[in-house]
Amino acid sequence: MSDECARCGAVVPSGEWHPVKTVRDDEGRVVIHDFCCEACRSAWLAERNADD
Repeated sequence: MSDECARCGAVVPSGEWHPVKTVRDDEGRVVIHDFCCEACRSAWLAERNADD
């Protein structure tokens, strides 16, 4: 896990609830992406889906 938003880079307090998304990398390992808010998570998902 990271202490910054995967989309905008804002600080994500580790002691507070925040949205996340888990995905598998090319080698099958689980990667957890942390987000500062639901809007950043939704935008990140939309950007990933646009690449598909």
